[in-house]
Amino acid sequence: MRWPAHLNHLQPGLPIHFLGIGGAGMSGLAELLADRGYRVTGCDVAWSPVLDRLVARDIAVAVGHDERHAQDAHLLVVTSAVRAQHPEVAAFAAQRIPIVKRAALLGWLAASYRTIAVAGTHGKSTTCGMIALALDAAGLTPGFAIGAEVRDLGGTSARLPGGNLFVVEADEYDYSFLFLEPDIAVVLNVDHDHPDLFPDRASVARAFRRFLARLRPVGTAVVWADDPVACAVADELQSRGHRVVTFGETAEAAYRVLPDGALRDPSGAIWPLALAVPGRHNRLNAAAAVAAVVQVGVPLVVAVRALEHFNGVGRRFEEVGIVNGVRVILDYAHHPREIAATIAAARERFPAARLWAVFQPHTYSRTARFLTEFAHALEQADLAVVAEIYAAREQPLAGIDAAALASAIRRIPAIAVPDPMAAAETVGAAMRAGDVVLVLGAGDIWKAAVRLREGHGDADTG
Repeated sequence: MRWPAHLNHLQPGLPIHFLGIGGAGMSGLAELLADRGYRVTGCDVAWSPVLDRLVARDIAVAVGHDERHAQDAHLLVVTSAVRAQHPEVAAFAAQRIPIVKRAALLGWLAASYRTIAVAGTHGKSTTCGMIALALDAAGLTPGFAIGAEVRDLGGTSARLPGGNLFVVEADEYDYSFLFLEPDIAVVLNVDHDHPDLFPDRASVARAFRRFLARLRPVGTAVVWADDPVACAVADELQSRGHRVVTFGETAEAAYRVLPDGALRDPSGAIWPLALAVPGRHNRLNAAAAVAAVVQVGVPLVVAVRALEHFNGVGRRFEEVGIVNGVRVILDYAHHPREIAATIAAARERFPAARLWAVFQPHTYSRTARFLTEFAHALEQADLAVVAEIYAAREQPLAGIDAAALASAIRRIPAIAVPDPMAAAETVGAAMRAGDVVLVLGAGDIWKAAVRLREGHGDADTG
């Protein structure tokens, strides 16, 4: 592992503390460092199944933040959401203990390997999981650091490479992906999100241009041919001598998803995409994954067959149980386009079902900016339940709450509730056999899925 000069003192065996270790990205990175021989500790605001997994790995975790955590650690790792005024951060700073962001730590780790970095407003975790599975099927034993657990690769979100390939989820928030220097950069899409950081889509596009500019000299870009921003950047990259490979639905795409769902490769050969995960968006993710792994020598037939067995990643169209004839599906969708894609995938998989959309908005700024778009996306379901906004790193905004969003939903019945438990009780009292309940959001709305599974009678989770 290539540490920066001011951290060269960090040798295996020394203690490293993670603030907010329960997040998928943070927990995975903590496991990677533990596997490297570092003594990892961490804390989070509440207990979760992720902490159970870390404890099973002999990683010491605590609930709640405490300034005393600075007494033994040689490094503090934080996420972009943590502010300098945080008491635990201040305690580490007062003792002059180095503090690094997770993204920087991941960038330093990835620098030692041939890196495939997957960026995009939507679909990063799933596509990373697809790429890692296809590489694994080819015997390349990749490492990976993904923002969700990969069910087909041990149920973890990260592992060290067995060779020289490392698959990394490249997050645009706080410009985190600018710590990476990828050999293969995948851009799935460029949409406006994170309005607290990016005021408009143009600012998002500029960030993605900067990410692609960090390609290593002989690097390859894999970009969505249907996105005008991605195509414009692709032209610039080609003019600088980089290889560019496209995927998408347009006839010009090198790896084209056809109207019947099959994949046409650059030679014109047609391959069936018999995916276990539903939806147009997942067929596009699969096309991107195939295009990426072919660049490192994986035979296309191996990649396509591997993806037939891909069962998704955690909190992405994850069926958590069948309760009294009702399927409960958990999904991380927290942007209008993601919600619309998830509902469309549910319609594809369960065409006769009555669909519930149980949604918890994530951050006030996103809810305010996309309120109308959220309402239109949720209206693609049959019934909507909106839990109160998950604040994350933000303070409330006047007039922006669950009730405002529920009121904007006009075409279907919609109700606002105060929290995930209330959402579960509302659905549980009215659901009927044959329904499908989509539990959507990036906060703690997963608790509603667990409550429905465990609190309403005869559950079949197998």
